[in-house]
Amino acid sequence: MGSNTNFDPTGEKKARKKATFAGAVIAGIFSISLGVLLGFCVLAAAAPMEYQPKADTKTGKIAPPPAGLFYWAGAPGGDYDAKETQYLAGQPGSLTVADSELNSWSMSVFKFDAPKPKAPAAPAAPPASTSEAAKVKEQAQEAEADLKNFGMEPGSPNFHIFHDPLAPADVPFSFQVAVPLTVTLLGVDIPMVYQARGVFEPGPQGPQFKPYYSCFGSARIPTGPGLAKLLFDTIASKFAASDPAKKYADAWVKLSSATVQDGGLVLTNK
Repeated sequence: MGSNTNFDPTGEKKARKKATFAGAVIAGIFSISLGVLLGFCVLAAAAPMEYQPKADTKTGKIAPPPAGLFYWAGAPGGDYDAKETQYLAGQPGSLTVADSELNSWSMSVFKFDAPKPKAPAAPAAPPASTSEAAKVKEQAQEAEADLKNFGMEPGSPNFHIFHDPLAPADVPFSFQVAVPLTVTLLGVDIPMVYQARGVFEPGPQGPQFKPYYSCFGSARIPTGPGLAKLLFDTIASKFAASDPAKKYADAWVKLSSATVQDGGLVLTNK
């Protein structure tokens, strides 16, 4: 009587098949997730239309920005030194800072080093096992490592104050923060711009920026406590961890309000 090679009284072979199948599913999920994320970043990197304000030849008035997706960068200019000293001193009173002064300050203070080129990866060691389960596990580990290598390096923020046609009816002037980013995924560097427009509300650590609109490249991000807040907090943390941030954060906590007006951002000290 011949032996039955499919006989598996302990269920070991069945368990191995299940583990292999589970590993293949995990590797597939990682691969799909990476592909979707990379595809999203590439598509989102298409820059939104950059608005160039032009005056009407008859009336001389500046045409308003479009109601769709656009990016209107603020220009630098002005001497911010005296206002910076007044802000850091924390004396009672109000201080109005134009967006052009904020941009000059930002370009001077937030200077991030360019991302360092990554060293070439060492040649992979030959696999210890050639079993199907080992191969699947290795693929899943490689996909997970690629996902962990996702990076986001910011440049100097750009600020702009203007009347936004997308703003709520009770917001006459909006404060826009735009951050140029280099997103790295799977060894690909993707340049894009993050935008957030909103107003300031009272908060436990000084005025809190509350965006009603945010955009990652050309992808509109739904507002709310989910993805929009996560993305804003992630980018803001890059600046909070920078060397010059602490002294400005300490002065910000002392503010009682930050109001967006036509002439600039009005900071009022307690």
